[in-house]
Amino acid sequence: MTRRYSRRSMLLGSSAFAVAALASAETRGPAGPAGRPGGAGVAAASGAQPGPELARLIANENPYGPSERARKAIIDSLPTAWQYPMGNDRQLKTLIAEREGLAPENVMVGLGSGEILQIAGLVFGANSRVVAAKPTFNFLQEYARKNGATIVEVPLDEKMRHDLKALAAETSKKGTGLLYVCNPNNPTGNMIPGSELRPFLAEASRNATVLVDEAYLDLWDDWREHTATDRIKAGDPVIVTRTFSKLHGMAGLRVGYGLASPDLIRKLEQHRMTIQDCTGLAAATASYQDLDYQAFSKGKIHEGLAITIAALRELNIPFVENTRGNFVFFDTGGPLADFRTAMKQAGYMIGWPHPPYLTWCRVSMGTTEQMQGFAAALRQWRKA
Repeated sequence: MTRRYSRRSMLLGSSAFAVAALASAETRGPAGPAGRPGGAGVAAASGAQPGPELARLIANENPYGPSERARKAIIDSLPTAWQYPMGNDRQLKTLIAEREGLAPENVMVGLGSGEILQIAGLVFGANSRVVAAKPTFNFLQEYARKNGATIVEVPLDEKMRHDLKALAAETSKKGTGLLYVCNPNNPTGNMIPGSELRPFLAEASRNATVLVDEAYLDLWDDWREHTATDRIKAGDPVIVTRTFSKLHGMAGLRVGYGLASPDLIRKLEQHRMTIQDCTGLAAATASYQDLDYQAFSKGKIHEGLAITIAALRELNIPFVENTRGNFVFFDTGGPLADFRTAMKQAGYMIGWPHPPYLTWCRVSMGTTEQMQGFAAALRQWRKA
């Protein structure tokens, strides 16, 4: 039977004290006036003042999560929260492996996909060359840099796509330990189709371990056509990472996973930095099985994208077509700082600069109402 979902924007922390508040919050809507959730951390990063009047369109979050089943699972996990989590990830690993056509030994669950990115940067990047596109998500690269890696950044091509030929050439050079590919790419949102990605990985992985970050891939129903997991099954040294922060709306609960050969998983596990939180695991296990919620979540994200893209087209503002993220990358035509100030005054926190595209802005999807408001603010800004 299909469930009906109400809007939720309260992102949960990963401590038992934070999640205990859920029992009294089940029927609450988004925090703040006009359904605009605020947050001191992101506000500070954006230059905006903390407060409930600012909508978070800055961090590629999902204000519709966690699902009701995930919230219930969190509450149900609290009676045993006094225990250290030992083997609590077995069910989730089994579920993931079954869906991917792999074995549980091919799966690592981490504190967000970010932990696995950091471990890979340490294990395969320390004192080696790490090759990546620019701009792209740089969490892995920055951690590897701090551990002695040389970061080689390959500019996107003229259409803001990964330059696969240039990436392959750099990866073939002596001393390369890791190639990082974010697909779909953040901040541009475009995707390397599976038909192009897989032969590229087959070649590049002859020279280095390759990590494909698929944080946004499952926001679309055709993800199986474009995932890199076929190269894992083929025996290539490829790692795929995914997250529960986007589709599942669980950024604050910090759950992600990696897929790779058992040998690579063992290498990553040996450098694990944390013990997995029992509440996050419970929520992730429930949400992974909640296909109704996942369809609902995709629909809301796609609805926000449609509203935003329609406004950009109406105003003749250039943007990256066919985004596969929960965000849109567009050209403001002027200093990004000026646009951010105008949007802050209108009540919206929006993206920071992504060199070398210094006039371009990444806007993350909020609620449908927030994206309608942002579109109206965009029209007003264009008139000014």
